[in-house]
Amino acid sequence: MFLPFLFLVSFNAFSQTEAVDVTSPPLDEQSTTSQVLTKEADMTNKFIATKWDLINRSVDTFFTNEGNISEQNKSSVYAYTSFTKSEGNKISSEFDFQVKFDFPNTTKNLKIVIEKQNDDIADALSDNAVSNNKTITQDGKTVTTRNTHYTAGANYFLNRSKYFVSFIHIGFRLDLPLNPNMKLDLEKIYKFRYIDIGLLQKFILYRQEGFQEISQLSLGKKLNSWLQADFVHSLVYTDETDHFVLRHNLVVTQDLGRERTLSYSVGANAQLSPVYNYDSYDASISYRQLVYNKWLYGSLAVGANFAKSDHFDDEKFVQIRFDIFFQKEH
Repeated sequence: MFLPFLFLVSFNAFSQTEAVDVTSPPLDEQSTTSQVLTKEADMTNKFIATKWDLINRSVDTFFTNEGNISEQNKSSVYAYTSFTKSEGNKISSEFDFQVKFDFPNTTKNLKIVIEKQNDDIADALSDNAVSNNKTITQDGKTVTTRNTHYTAGANYFLNRSKYFVSFIHIGFRLDLPLNPNMKLDLEKIYKFRYIDIGLLQKFILYRQEGFQEISQLSLGKKLNSWLQADFVHSLVYTDETDHFVLRHNLVVTQDLGRERTLSYSVGANAQLSPVYNYDSYDASISYRQLVYNKWLYGSLAVGANFAKSDHFDDEKFVQIRFDIFFQKEH
């Protein structure tokens, strides 16, 4: 689905480059094939980012009747492709893209939101090193989820400051049939000399899934200029399962410089009913770096899941992923 879309946009980019001022001087006859491809890739990326920026500004002007084009617009298009191999299973591949709308002229406290989001519950209960291949525990078994949905609605900010953010979201998940939802999101950060403490509370109500709740406590410590440790505790409840799940996740992130990072993650999930028990563990190491220019990133993640249903035997996995960002530079 994604490749034909990118091919179509790429063809339009090369046929309309003059309209968005992304023309380049004629290439030297001795230019290598790689130089040609990288220049064409840069032109395509710039074309898509520029067009998306103009669309957002046009919609913003339509709703607000304000044409201030000098204000920075944070709209973007993001695409990724990944290949995952877990022990005993075939290689699975995934192609997808996400779009972010930004309307800077809308009111200070009200923001129109149309975007593709990961499932809140899967995010809270999984190893985020494997970003689009969430492994969570359901009924004592590990289940791989890829729950991403387009949502449309509005965020009304009750409070927005450097260390405290709260907002109400009212909108629709764009499934068939439409799935109306309402979210209350509260996030507070306390910064101390030796540690940062983050508190997050989400109340979510879907017409189809019913009520969901996420409570999160995070402890962060910057060990030095290149090493960061975060210990996150999440408590989740859903109407669908009718019980609470607790997750602990320790992540140590190492900044290698030049847009390269190395992350080490260990996590554990526990059921609180009928008795308190841990039913899955996970561990992973992930490496991420900027591959080309400012918009192409690559990552490699290796790790293992240990599920109680499999007598805590390790299920190893490896994932290769590439991320492409289309955003106009300001």
